[in-house]
Amino acid sequence: MKLKRLLQTITCMLMVILLTSCWNSRELNEMAIVTGMGIDKIPNKDEYRVTFQIVNPSATATSMGASTGQPTISVYSATDRTLFGALRKTSKKAARQLFFAHTQLVVIGEQMARSGISEIFDVFERSHELRLNTSVLVSRDADANSVLKILLPIESLPAMGLVKKAKNTAAIWGENRDINIFELINGLTGEGEVAISGIRIIGDKDEGKKKANLEQTDVKAILSISGLGVFKKGKLTAWLEGSEAKGAVWVQNKIDQTTVNVNAGDLEAAVAVDINFSKTDVNVDLQDGVPIFHVHIQEEGKINETRGFVDLSKGYEIEKLEKQLAKQTKEAAIQSIRAAQQLESDIFDFGNELKRLRPKEWETVKNDWDSLFAQGKLDVRVDAYIRGTGMRSKPYLQHEDESN
Repeated sequence: MKLKRLLQTITCMLMVILLTSCWNSRELNEMAIVTGMGIDKIPNKDEYRVTFQIVNPSATATSMGASTGQPTISVYSATDRTLFGALRKTSKKAARQLFFAHTQLVVIGEQMARSGISEIFDVFERSHELRLNTSVLVSRDADANSVLKILLPIESLPAMGLVKKAKNTAAIWGENRDINIFELINGLTGEGEVAISGIRIIGDKDEGKKKANLEQTDVKAILSISGLGVFKKGKLTAWLEGSEAKGAVWVQNKIDQTTVNVNAGDLEAAVAVDINFSKTDVNVDLQDGVPIFHVHIQEEGKINETRGFVDLSKGYEIEKLEKQLAKQTKEAAIQSIRAAQQLESDIFDFGNELKRLRPKEWETVKNDWDSLFAQGKLDVRVDAYIRGTGMRSKPYLQHEDESN
């Protein structure tokens, strides 16, 4: 009995020793922390150029950053037929092994996006380090390599600054949407198409790479969120801008907050309405083999600014503005759907909605959905409500009739 207990004790002690070991541990000073990745297509070759934005720890440390004079990031690139091959090949240039657990952003070059992105996310699903919640942007009129080399004011790590910028403008302006790799994979493998926000270099990209660019109030290069890229079968086909882009986000039910400048009488875009609630319901059915897209948008907002005299203490004036707000929202939604229909790209997931609601009918049209989507009829309805007028009901500049 004593021998049995002794053996059990020895076995437990051995197990504890084995379980506390870290066979695959890596020290922090042996890793290069990647905050952003860029993927470009090599012209006339079946190869990728993959760019890695890496944190420079000595420059980001608060006690040393000011004295080193170094930029907060370093950028390395490598080419290979696979993304993983390029990742490993970067070891020829970087002194430390790349570490991807903190990767915030993937930038896809425009030429890469136009040639097709359906295959490039396979490594993200297989790797235990690469993150599926990483945000994705498409560079416009530039390659991803150039975008990742631009230093940003305020934010010490440009990739993280770009993610914040994309989330911020999506949340309060509404002409783009924040999308991650997991959502993209679902979109690419579903019945619809995907739309990805664009990023553009404004200014001199060569100056934007220099730390000296940040040592002035008016920087010579900056990165700006620009447009919504429309994809078809995994390839970038066109860009939506302005009201078309905002209308697309409206129909996708991704508007958190936005501003609409509403016409007031003869005054064009005279009243700024801050939309702080928006909900879109979509229903799709078939009539004689032609899809009908029923889109119902409900929105609420408050008036933040007026140009000219509008007496907001009068109920009928509020009703006029609500009708105008509904009209302009409806026009933006219709413009975006019409633009997507011309491209035969169902970025609104109407096909998935029909499949979910009426699976038997979907089976009869799924093979011809692109052309049927382009022929689909629209039924767009908007209910708009203005819930507040700010701290006053009448502008401080009175109308001539009111002041006499």
